[in-house]
Parts: sequence; C-alpha cells; structure tokens
Amino acid sequence: MTSEGVRIIEVSEDNKDVICYLCIPSERLDDPSFMKGVELKRTWVKNMLRRWGSVAKVAYLEETPVGFIQYVPIPDEKVVRITCIFVPSREHWRKGIGRRLLNSLIEDMRRPKEWFGGESSSALIARPFSGEKPGQYPARSFFKDMGFKQVEDDPDLLYYPLKQGFSYQPVKKRESTYLPQDDDRGKVVVMYAPSFCPFSYLFLKKAVQEIEKTVQGLHVRWINSWEEPAEAEKRGISEGLIVNSRLIRSFVLDKEAFIKEVLAALG
Repeated sequence: MTSEGVRIIEVSEDNKDVICYLCIPSERLDDPSFMKGVELKRTWVKNMLRRWGSVAKVAYLEETPVGFIQYVPIPDEKVVRITCIFVPSREHWRKGIGRRLLNSLIEDMRRPKEWFGGESSSALIARPFSGEKPGQYPARSFFKDMGFKQVEDDPDLLYYPLKQGFSYQPVKKRESTYLPQDDDRGKVVVMYAPSFCPFSYLFLKKAVQEIEKTVQGLHVRWINSWEEPAEAEKRGISEGLIVNSRLIRSFVLDKEAFIKEVLAALG
C-alpha cells in the first residue's frame, strides 16, 4: 500500500470521535481509565472546534481512518502548533501517510486565516517526543526529514517556516507556579483537565498507582480544573500532581526519579 489511495478529511462535529479513539489500543477500549482519557479528549476537541473551527485532519483509506494530525493556532505568534501526528497500525507505517497529513496541513496553513487577522501562518511548530515502538518512524526524524528546523536554544522545539526568511523565536511566557495550600498537606492532589492527548490522564493514573504502591494510606483527591475552576485558580495551576503541598516535576515513566521526588516531598 502507498498513500495514493488515502483521503485527508478535516475533523468536524460529525467525525470528532475518530481522533479520540484512534490512538487507543483496541484491546483497551473496555478499560475505564482509557475511556476517561477519551472522554476528556472529546471535551477538548469540542471546545477547540467551537473556538477555532478546526483542530485536526484525518487520513482515510477507503472508509477506514488510518492516521491523524492535530494542531492548535497560537494567534499572538501567528504560528500553528502541531500537538500530535499519529499512524497507529504497523501495517500503515512507512507508507507516506504521515507525510500526506503534514503536507495537507502545510498547504492549508499557507492560506489566510481568521485566527491571524486574515493573514496566513508564519510557521508550524512541533515538540516531538521519543517513545516510538520498534519499527516506527521516530517523530523527531520525521519532522527533520520534512524540513523542520531546530529552534535556537531549545533542542526539543522544531519549526517549519511558511514565509520566506522567517525564523521562529517563541514568545517568553510566565510559567504557572503552584501556590501551596494547607488543604494539600499530607495527601496527593491530582489536577487534570480536558487534554489533546487521552494518555495525559493515563499517566496521572499511573503516577497515583506508583505512589500507592510505595506509600500506604495517603488520601488522593482528583480535581477537574474545568469543573472546579476555583480550586485551580487558588493553586495557580490547572494540571499537575501535588504531594504534601509540593508539585512533583518528575515524569512517572522515570520511575526512580519520580519515587525519589515523591518520598522527598513526604519528608
């Protein structure tokens, strides 16, 4: 199979669930944690469609969805951030589907957009992460091969200029800072919200499981920042893992560093 028989379709209200389910393994569709991630992503997609009218493109082989590219405009920088590009099935890898998806987005973003005051985008940006399966094309290699350049002083951030001579420099923004709360002492507080990635919730769930295996008896409180905005506002963050009034920075997949930081937070 090549990408010649592939159609690229814009995501809309009619087919929005496709990008919510396409990245979930079929054998995990009855897993409540995975389904919670799907629910949160569905909320995110609906919000993005209302706000921007556009959020992703899906590649179809006949009537079967085989991949997608997901993006969000950043109006104050006049760039578009690619949040995900994914072809889930091994049988469709290295067939040019990702290339077709990205080229479709490039062509689309060269056109004037209301997001940018009737102008076209200046660039696409992406922050690819490792974790590809054996035989899968690494995301960073894919973007580099497609002409993306590295942002100066940030080795993890890449950009594809859409205007001649354009060089992307991200706008410096103040990072959200956790404001410690007495209510968070002696417990685990999980801040979460609708996300472009259903695995965001899964990683938080795994983090809590690792903590519970290490330390017995800790109370765990889950806070949906969209449903309890006042709780997010007083803490200064909408997403994150808090242990004993300390924000945990380590990623759960780096288990040794993660548990070490959790134990340090507990004193």
